[in-house]
Amino acid sequence: MAQSSLKVATQLSVMKLGMNSEEKMSAQMTKMIDNMSVESGKSINLDIFV
Repeated sequence: MAQSSLKVATQLSVMKLGMNSEEKMSAQMTKMIDNMSVESGKSINLDIFV
């Protein structure tokens, strides 16, 4: 019984780590997209900080 509880607790911890990692990655991607602008006339993406 203790092994199954430990197994479930471990699985939940690993799942939470994965979810946190995905949230951080999506936040970084959103920040990167916010730092880009689109020049509609030429259909190219330009970095704002160029």
